[in-house]
Amino acid sequence: MLKTAESLINELNRLQMKYKEAHDLDDGKSHIACGVTGKTTQVDYHFIFDQDCHSVTMRAFKLFVAPVDRQLPILELMNRFNRDYRWIKFAMDQDNWVNLQADAIVNENTSGPICVELMLRAVKIIDDTYPTFMHEVWA
Repeated sequence: MLKTAESLINELNRLQMKYKEAHDLDDGKSHIACGVTGKTTQVDYHFIFDQDCHSVTMRAFKLFVAPVDRQLPILELMNRFNRDYRWIKFAMDQDNWVNLQADAIVNENTSGPICVELMLRAVKIIDDTYPTFMHEVWA
């Protein structure tokens, strides 16, 4: 396990927060997944730590699927939220799933607190935006 990943595990343990899985990937990166329940949904946050121990990416997959006839309004909402909210970005994949992503520069001393902070910010942003997204999905 990379030192940056170990820092996140230590921070989660210190805060008495649980994580679902932690393992090294075949390409030398480390992966940690945390499940967090917000006000509106339960989301798994995946942290992938780069081999050089200088950066991390946080991803949350499959927040919801955009119906084909609602894709344009949902993309417009995503663009608005990407402008209005700092730290994370919404993106739609080729299967019309809306995902969340964030990247950060870290080191072995900062990765734990930074990753927890990113995750907590993402939880709040999803809590703020999810009802509007669902209104658009079911419009």
